[in-house]
Amino acid sequence: MVERRWPEFTINFICHDEVEILARTLPHNLENLCRGTKRSYDVVVTIDGWDNPRFNEMLEVVKKSPVDEIRLRNRARNCASGDAANNGHIHAFNDKTRYLLTIEADIAFFRTDPAFDPLDAFARFFERHPDRALIHRMDDHYCWVWKLEQVAEDIEPGVHSVNRVASHFLVYDVQSARRVLARPDLSGMRDIEGDWLNYEDRLSHLFAEPDGPGIAFPESWPMQVLHCDRKIRPGSAHYCKTPDVKLAVFEQALLAQTEQA
Repeated sequence: MVERRWPEFTINFICHDEVEILARTLPHNLENLCRGTKRSYDVVVTIDGWDNPRFNEMLEVVKKSPVDEIRLRNRARNCASGDAANNGHIHAFNDKTRYLLTIEADIAFFRTDPAFDPLDAFARFFERHPDRALIHRMDDHYCWVWKLEQVAEDIEPGVHSVNRVASHFLVYDVQSARRVLARPDLSGMRDIEGDWLNYEDRLSHLFAEPDGPGIAFPESWPMQVLHCDRKIRPGSAHYCKTPDVKLAVFEQALLAQTEQA
């Protein structure tokens, strides 16, 4: 008899109604995250706001990829305030798997070394550092208003302890992270020009050293994580959030990686 076990990872893609960008990024990111991995995983797509008018188109896109579960979240009740993406993250946690990787639909993940196994690298990091709970990587952080900074000694060579995250790409050791997150607050977040406090800000304050267990930023690992969007203007905290801009950025990133290969 084959022994059945829970997978080690839940890979949770969080999306809303961006059919075209999900059609490009979902298969691309699954290939780059999971190809040849040593680690077991479960793929979940969370459609947050299932009553959107393009709901059926979203389902058709998802069904073309090897997805294990589709979560359909109604935003009518128990919905987090602030940026729309906050809600998908607030509701993402479960205790089924040891590790949770959340990735938003407008992210492009690349391996810069074909032999690199991202899931194995994430798991091995947490195995080496059981006191750590969160890994974050974004390569276009130069445009952030709240700048990325190192706040403590390197956790290990090439892995920095940093002050903040962006919610677009996060990897958690679930049990360790739960002890830090406790019960999420749905109502205290906001997202307006010049005044914002979103899920990523709360996460940053809770996890960054010295008060938290640290945010691991593996800058030396052979991978690249890009947010497929542009700021509405230089110096703004806000992005365009339009499909044509996101698709253009994704295609540019894909071309740049192809030329470097």
